[in-house]
Amino acid sequence: MKAHKKYDIRLIGLDLDGTLLTTDKTLTSHSREVLESCLARGIEILPATGRAKSAIPDYLREIKGLRYMILSNGASVYDLVEDQELYSNCIPWQRAMELFDYLEQFGTYYDFYALGGGFSESRFYDNTDRYNIEPRIKELIKHTRTRIESTKAWMEEHKAPVEKVNMFFFSQEKRTEVYAKLRAIPDLAPTNSLSNNIEINYHTCNKGEALLGLGRILGLSPDQIMACGDGNNDLSMIKAAGLGVAMENGEDCVKEAADFITKTNDQEGVAYAIEHFCSLTS
Repeated sequence: MKAHKKYDIRLIGLDLDGTLLTTDKTLTSHSREVLESCLARGIEILPATGRAKSAIPDYLREIKGLRYMILSNGASVYDLVEDQELYSNCIPWQRAMELFDYLEQFGTYYDFYALGGGFSESRFYDNTDRYNIEPRIKELIKHTRTRIESTKAWMEEHKAPVEKVNMFFFSQEKRTEVYAKLRAIPDLAPTNSLSNNIEINYHTCNKGEALLGLGRILGLSPDQIMACGDGNNDLSMIKAAGLGVAMENGEDCVKEAADFITKTNDQEGVAYAIEHFCSLTS
């Protein structure tokens, strides 16, 4: 643990679900105040999420001074002020087409992110009850995916690089089987953020690389970067940052890699860690 080291934190990467946001997907007033205090003092706050740009809640976009976001597990770093992508690391569309064919054999839900949005075939979008998806996630899917009739037809038309592919599983046994098979494919990087999902990115894509990439753009060293997360898809970010913070509700692998373990997401653990390590008083 490096928790007693002195830090000059200038950039903070924050996972959303299970980390910054409460279990009911809200941002508490105190957590928002802490983020605003950081921004007012020149500390960049960087939401670092598996979500696509279209799925970022308005209450985050509206925080005064918030400029940058890591999207789709590191497939994109976006500048909200300039309304442009600073960095991208996606699955080429032709390779994505091969991946979609490969996933058909498993008979389970999958969808994908591209062009800043999420897309789900009608056979999946209309039948989320079949895949053991918790109610809050089903609601999120309904609000953040565009319903399409054919993934392959959409890809043939748009030829868009794919930021991320999501899969959901009714059976943990099937999920474990598929995860092992995907890990054996050299150009893919499977992770997860929920107990019953798999998220597939390009092999060089992760939150840690994106976090350090933005740090370089801003002229910051890793020692000036802090990261908070709870899930397997946050592990690269926790390891890359000079100060890696795991949530008490996080996966064991994240807590083992972290420099500090904070309170749970429902106990405003992010705010607690920021107040612990960053000087927010004049």
